[in-house]
Amino acid sequence: MSGKAVFVVALLVALLVSDSASSPESSAAREAKGVNVLQRLLAKREKVREAEGAARAERRTHLSEDDREIMTKQIMQAITEVMNSECMADRDYQGWVDFGRRDAAE
Repeated sequence: MSGKAVFVVALLVALLVSDSASSPESSAAREAKGVNVLQRLLAKREKVREAEGAARAERRTHLSEDDREIMTKQIMQAITEVMNSECMADRDYQGWVDFGRRDAAE
């Protein structure tokens, strides 16, 4: 081995030893910090979801019961039309791969 290779190997060993010799408190502190970050992100996500739910409910408050029923019927009709369209009738469209199904010949 050349001198540079020995130096690189020695440096890597020194880094590994110093990392493993670091105090367990520092890794516990890093883990606690990660948990705190995760908790903050989850709390932020929950606030956003609550705000979205409130906005959704607010949009529907001005609709009468008849308007809601008409909207529901229109949505159901649109879904039915999409489900009965040509592309949905032929579920095995070009490029579709379903690994769950096997031919009877196999």
